[in-house]
Amino acid sequence: MSKIAVICAMDKEIIYIKEHFGAKLVDEKCSIYSAVFDGHEIIATVCGIGKVNSALSTQRIIDRFSPDYVINVGIAGGLDRELSVLDMVVARDTMYHDFHPLSLLEEDKNIGTSVFECDKTLVALAEKVCESLVEKGKVRKFVTGRIVSGDSFVEDDEKSRELREDLHGSCVEMEGASISQTCIVNGIPFLVIRSISDFADNNAGMSYDSFSTKASEQAGQVVAEIIKGL
Repeated sequence: MSKIAVICAMDKEIIYIKEHFGAKLVDEKCSIYSAVFDGHEIIATVCGIGKVNSALSTQRIIDRFSPDYVINVGIAGGLDRELSVLDMVVARDTMYHDFHPLSLLEEDKNIGTSVFECDKTLVALAEKVCESLVEKGKVRKFVTGRIVSGDSFVEDDEKSRELREDLHGSCVEMEGASISQTCIVNGIPFLVIRSISDFADNNAGMSYDSFSTKASEQAGQVVAEIIKGL
């Protein structure tokens, strides 16, 4: 039996896991839930929005439960022009878009890189799951690419273009890179996946309000299929 930590930023992103995994609340203060799903022990948590909240929560989960894998799942703003709302992004790697200069991370002896590569086995499994869901018509499209993170909700055409062209981001959100960094420091295999809720442009707020709940549910469905494959 593997122990899998599933980390979400917001309550809406964990609803599917709570309802379909039969997760029970074990720590109200830290929003931690426990379940057994498909023969695996699941520790799920709502970490809160932003890099500090997500890093603190990830370290807490690692220290307390020693998971074999960490999966960060949720929603994001699309940057890749090939994507549509409710498409999926499987992170090949993650980066910060608001850490300057990035060379400081590369000089850090505990990290040594500004590009946080996800576990290749988990990425391959996520790709296989998404391919299957596309074939079944449950997901329109997915891409494997880079997820960029920072402490801001991006809703600006020019900033979106910058993240796409300069950092080669497929989507943007606020937690994936900090969770990735925490896992790397602790030597825990990790994966970051996102469902697109908006396009990080001038209309992002309106799209987010319309699609964030549906995107969260879809991301939860993908995680369930990934766990079945472990």
